[in-house]
Amino acid sequence: MDGSEKITPLVIGKSAKPRCFKGINSFPTKYRSNKKAWMTPELFNEWLVSLNSDMKREKRHILLFLDNCTVHNNAPPLSNVKLQFFPPNLTSKLQPLDQGIIHNFKTFYRREVVKSVLDNFENQQNVTNISILTALIMIDKAWRAVTPLTIYSCFKKSGFPSPNLVEMDNTLTEFNAEPSLWEALPEQDLTFDDYVLVNMDIAVWGALSDAEIVALDHNNTESDEDESEKLTPVTLSEAKVSLNKLRNCFLQNHVDQTFYKLHLF
Repeated sequence: MDGSEKITPLVIGKSAKPRCFKGINSFPTKYRSNKKAWMTPELFNEWLVSLNSDMKREKRHILLFLDNCTVHNNAPPLSNVKLQFFPPNLTSKLQPLDQGIIHNFKTFYRREVVKSVLDNFENQQNVTNISILTALIMIDKAWRAVTPLTIYSCFKKSGFPSPNLVEMDNTLTEFNAEPSLWEALPEQDLTFDDYVLVNMDIAVWGALSDAEIVALDHNNTESDEDESEKLTPVTLSEAKVSLNKLRNCFLQNHVDQTFYKLHLF
């Protein structure tokens, strides 16, 4: 176990068919929806079956550790994934996600939100103009930013034995925001650390009632919930022209060498 294998995030929203998804054929994360944006037993089982199919295709068998909550309690038969539940009263101490992985991810995600707000403010646009599609892109970027060493270290902190696990280092101090970004926001009443934890108490899982499930079947049309962003179709030739402009911008200005490692040009 080295922390390098990271499964694509599953994002659950309220909009069944966000307008910003129109014309999009490739998504950075998986996306499902229900009225409360909750992880439900049905969605969890769907995710489990998909994970099991992936493991079966790769001819692998894995052990999956889970919190002991009602959403996880009615799993279907699985051939390549074995479920192991944490003791109910010790989950917060034994769950690696609670030792810093979630906090690290949220910090990177919130940083992307702050950057977007500042960009919109600078361009005199609606500062809260973040579509679901943009949020998915931010989530993907934030999850990629969580390093294998962070995951690795959190497993050790939770008590998972491994002869190769390193000692905790400064990996988990990445929670600090870039001060210049946060301080540039107008009229902020919170610290960045408070902002990262702002929705800690929001319910994120549970079973939907029969009425709510029926309502989902009648709510499958395009949603206006978040939508101000509509993507204009872009041809490959237009994309190449834009990439050339981007390359010239990099050549004419001082940019980090990381951009060149993207091999876009």
